[in-house]
Amino acid sequence: MPEQQHDPIEELSRFGAGLSTGPGGGEMPLSAADVRRRGDRIRRRRTALVTGAAALAVAAVTVPVLALSQGDAKRDDTLVANDPALSVRDLLADADTELQVGRTGAFRTSETTQGDGQATVQVCQQQKLASLGASNSITRRYRYVPEVVAGETPPDVVGDGLVETVAQFASPDSARSAYDRFGAWLRDCPKPVADATDARVIPARAADVPDGSEAHIYDIQWKDATGEPTIGEVGLLLQDERIAIVAVTVYGASDYNYLPEDGGSPLDRMLPKAAERLRPGGAAAPAPAPSATVTDPVDAPAGTELPDDLPLADGWPEIDGDGSLEGPARDQEPFSFAPCGTDVPDAPEPADRITARWQEPEDFRGRQLSSYTSAAEARRAADAIVNAYRACPDGPRDDAGYVSHHTVADGDLGDESWVLGRSSTFDGAPAPGLDVTYVVRVGNTLLLITGAGEGGGSDPAGDILTTASAMADESTALLTSLCRFAGSTCAG
Repeated sequence: MPEQQHDPIEELSRFGAGLSTGPGGGEMPLSAADVRRRGDRIRRRRTALVTGAAALAVAAVTVPVLALSQGDAKRDDTLVANDPALSVRDLLADADTELQVGRTGAFRTSETTQGDGQATVQVCQQQKLASLGASNSITRRYRYVPEVVAGETPPDVVGDGLVETVAQFASPDSARSAYDRFGAWLRDCPKPVADATDARVIPARAADVPDGSEAHIYDIQWKDATGEPTIGEVGLLLQDERIAIVAVTVYGASDYNYLPEDGGSPLDRMLPKAAERLRPGGAAAPAPAPSATVTDPVDAPAGTELPDDLPLADGWPEIDGDGSLEGPARDQEPFSFAPCGTDVPDAPEPADRITARWQEPEDFRGRQLSSYTSAAEARRAADAIVNAYRACPDGPRDDAGYVSHHTVADGDLGDESWVLGRSSTFDGAPAPGLDVTYVVRVGNTLLLITGAGEGGGSDPAGDILTTASAMADESTALLTSLCRFAGSTCAG
């Protein structure tokens, strides 16, 4: 290797101080799956089942139709999907989502998105709806707002959630085919979600829906990675050229008993309403106002204040005499990114932020967790970083003759994620220095997991993904806690 003025250790120190990374860009030459197959260089991912407020939904945002912190029925009236035949008015309104008859607790709209995302949406789902022939689809996630008694602390209901997906097909036959396929997935579902154990599917029962519609309800029970019981009730609805999948999940419950004389189960009551809304032309009537029995969302927790006990520094090695650990704390300097020398704005402004930094000689690791007022804002914050990397795959040659190269690849953590990498070359040959950032959106939060070291192998693309996989392994406990806090079922 030629003598260098370019000092990778100095770069590492700068990276640790400010996390100012260079230009980012093009796709990885190899997929994550290709690299992970390279024998013992890739450790097996410890994917933790995380049960969140929508434990039957993987919140994979693509084109936000509506993103709300706690629900806003008025905004629904002005929004339609790309296909005017299908709109947000075909989805359940908050007033339709009473969990238990005679109780004030109910679901509130959390986020509404259009189209297939980076992952499948529903439990047991094996393919995206577009691959089944859907011309359009809309998914709405709801968070449970518990019954609140004046003067008492609101009950802890993290894990209870509702998700509905509606999809449009070219013909009734195409819709029927997708309906039957989804039913087959549910009937033969040994793993409702990753790391589920002791799964059991109760034979489907027909639901009482209006004439012209067909619906079945599936009850699924399983245990998560910690052994906690989870109960899911999934309803399939067929209406002409449309289908709907409506799923309720209850985390940490050992029973789910709703007697017919008491109004039946939540889906016994929701599916007839979903059928009326899904009927073509039925959405022309004004959406009903939220029920007066539903807890006012201003009384519910905002979900933006990060818990102090999140294990932000968990999984890192013990510090020795030459190392240091800063945080986790709210008064740390935020991470900064400057591809091609252009600073990425720290926007939108986070509602809360906690940062931790770990450093040893030739090894730096950091984590920054930010919360936002909505999932859409968290996505915009992620996009600002990721798009800046994509816009500048190769940096200019520096005074010492080194060139920085940046890459972007899809990750497999959270609701959606990306792996950003920076490597360097000297006279076209790999040079020391490797920086990796895992950008992970979980609900309305954004987690940045960073690592930097000497690196410099002959396969920087593989080294970046290997490093990202190791960083993810170290962050399992944090991701598990974060997914639960943010109310999202996501990959940890």
